[in-house]
Amino acid sequence: MQLSQRIVVVDDERSVRNGLTNLLQSEGYLTHAFESAEALLCDEAAVADAALFIIDVQLKGMDGFELFINLTRRLKNPPGIIISGNGDENTLAYAISLGAIAFLPKPIDIDTLFGHLRQQFLLDAPLP
Repeated sequence: MQLSQRIVVVDDERSVRNGLTNLLQSEGYLTHAFESAEALLCDEAAVADAALFIIDVQLKGMDGFELFINLTRRLKNPPGIIISGNGDENTLAYAISLGAIAFLPKPIDIDTLFGHLRQQFLLDAPLP
């Protein structure tokens, strides 16, 4: 079953980017992956079509927090999950203060990730 929600993954580590997109696709999600914030921001269609963003904090060039701030200027309340291999309580607090729905440390707990996705897309589902 293919779901209509498109999830954008931004991570400069190819193994993380590919692993996340493969995992999400195996669950039926459409994905679009980018290795940098700048690459995503140059693709207006990907920004506009995204139902959710998964963004690594430490990217080459613009960091993930800057990217998320930029997205909040372009979109109304973009749903985003911030991920990092070096996060702490301050990183978590900052991510949430920016409007992210979650902060997940790497390696990402798959059940936690899918719990956030189900919750987000259930909230976005049209009422019958």
